[in-house]
Amino acid sequence: MNNEVVNSTIDHILKIGNNQTIRIWETPPKEKSPNRDNIILISSGFARRMDHSVGLSEYLSTNGFLVIRYDSLNHVGLSSGNIDKFTMTIGEKSLLAVIHWLNDRGFYNIGLIAISLSARIAYQVVSKISLSFLITSVGVVNLRNTLKKALGFDYLRSSSEDFPSTLELKGYKLEAKNFFLDCLKHHWADLSSTIDRMKDFSAPFIVFIASDDVLIEQNEVLEMLSNIKSGCYKVYSLLGSPHDLSKNLIILRKFYSSITKAAIGLDIGKLNLFASIDEPEFEKITISTVNERRLKIKIASQS
Repeated sequence: MNNEVVNSTIDHILKIGNNQTIRIWETPPKEKSPNRDNIILISSGFARRMDHSVGLSEYLSTNGFLVIRYDSLNHVGLSSGNIDKFTMTIGEKSLLAVIHWLNDRGFYNIGLIAISLSARIAYQVVSKISLSFLITSVGVVNLRNTLKKALGFDYLRSSSEDFPSTLELKGYKLEAKNFFLDCLKHHWADLSSTIDRMKDFSAPFIVFIASDDVLIEQNEVLEMLSNIKSGCYKVYSLLGSPHDLSKNLIILRKFYSSITKAAIGLDIGKLNLFASIDEPEFEKITISTVNERRLKIKIASQS
C-alpha cells in the first residue's frame, strides 16, 4: 500500500488481486475539532467520483470526523476498470473491500454515508459487515423502478434476448446484458429484495429523501423502513430538492449541513439533527476542491 499526502487529502492504493486497485482518499479531522468515536466512509452515487464529495468531506472533517472516500472498480474515477463493465455486484465488491481494508487498519467504528445508487449497494451488504450507523440520501430501494424511470422502459421485465447492447445512464454507456443479468442473478432488482436484506438491520439508521425526487418513490422507502424489525431509524425530507442535489448550491449546502448534523447525532447515539456544527468557509472548500482536482490529474497522468 502506497500513499501520498496533498494538503489534507491522503491518497491510498488498495490492491485486491488480478492487478486491480481501488483508490482511497483519507481526510483527517481538522485541528481543534471535536473528538468523535466513529470514522465516516462515503460511498458516492452512480457516475460520481470521490472528489465530487469534497464539500461533504470538508463539513465532516471540520466537525471532527476522519473521512474516507473511494472510487469503485469499473466506474468513473481513479480505480481499476472502465464504467462500461460496471455492475451492482462490482459495486458491492468495492465497498466490501474498502470496509475490510479499514478493519485491517484497526477501524471498526464506522458510519457509512451512501448516496443514490450506492445506497442500494449498502442495503445489500449490511448483513455482511458491522456498522456503527448508516446514513443514506436519495437512496435507491427499488432498482427496477428507478431504472424504469431513468431509462423510460422496464428492461428487467424483459427476456435477455430483448436487452439492448448498451444502456446509457448519466451520459455513460454500460454493457446492458452484463448489467441486467447481474441484477437478476444476484437479486438486486426488486423492492422485496431490499426489504429482505434490511429487515434485520439493527444499527441506527437515518434516511434522507428529496421532496422533488422523480426517480425514487417515497412510499417505497417508507415500506422498506416499516419492515426493519429494530425500528431504529428516522426519515427526513430535503424540501425542494431533486434527486441530483448538486444542481442547486443552496440545496447542496443544506444537504452538507443536514448530513453532518445526522452524523454527529448518530455518533452520540441520537436519531436527530439537533447538533450544532461548524460550517467550513467557502474559500476553504474551494481550495480543497482545486487541490483534489490537481491530485486526481497527477494520479491519472501516472496511470
